[in-house]
Amino acid sequence: MKLAALASFGAAIVHFAVVPTHWQEWVPAGLFFLSIALCQLIWARLVLARMTTSVLAAGIMLNVGAIALWALSRTAGAPFGPHAGEPELVKGADLCALLLQIYVVMAAGWVVYRGHHSEPIPAFGNAIVLLGATAVVALASTVGVASGLQHGHPDQAGAATDHHGPNVGPAEAHHEHPEPAMSPPSVESIGTPAAPAPVGSPLPQAESPHATDVGDHHDE
Repeated sequence: MKLAALASFGAAIVHFAVVPTHWQEWVPAGLFFLSIALCQLIWARLVLARMTTSVLAAGIMLNVGAIALWALSRTAGAPFGPHAGEPELVKGADLCALLLQIYVVMAAGWVVYRGHHSEPIPAFGNAIVLLGATAVVALASTVGVASGLQHGHPDQAGAATDHHGPNVGPAEAHHEHPEPAMSPPSVESIGTPAAPAPVGSPLPQAESPHATDVGDHHDE
C-alpha cells in the first residue's frame, strides 16, 4: 500500500496546483478541488498508519467519485456552476491525476480482495517495484503540476489571441488598417492656366520730343 499512498499523494499535489485557477473561475469549484486534495493527502497518511478495510474502502469511494465526476465534466459538462453543460477540454493535469487515482483504486481494491495476509513479496522485488512506481508517480505528478498551473477554461483561450484575430498574419493585420482617403484636389489648388501671350508685330516706338529738337538744331 506504499505505492497507493504515494499515488494518492501525487494526485493531491496535482489538485492543489489547479486550485488557484478554479478559484478564480468560481469559488465553490476552488473549494471543491481543495477538499479533494486534502482528503487524498489525509488518506495517503492514514493508509500507512492504519490499513484497515474501512480506510481502504474510503479511499476507493473517494477516488471513484473523483474519476466519475471528471468523466462527466469532459463528456456532458459539469452539472452545476457557471459553465454547466459545457464539456471541458482534456489537459495533461487531468490525465495525470486520473491515472494516479485509477492506480489508488486498483491497489486498494486488490488489497481488499486478497486480504491483509497476502503472500509477502521478496525484499529485492519489493524494492524494484517501489522504485519504478516512485519514478512513475513522480513523473506524473510533475507533469500534472506543470500542466495544472496553466490550466484554464476554454473561454480563456481566446483572450490570449492577437487583437487582429487568431488566423491573421502580420501582413494581413497590416492591411486591415484602412489607408486614409485621398480627397480630390480642389479647383482653387489646381488654378487656371495662364493665357498665352498674343503673337504679333512689335508696335513702333514713339520718338522722343528731345530727339526731334536736336535734329532741328543740326539742320539749322
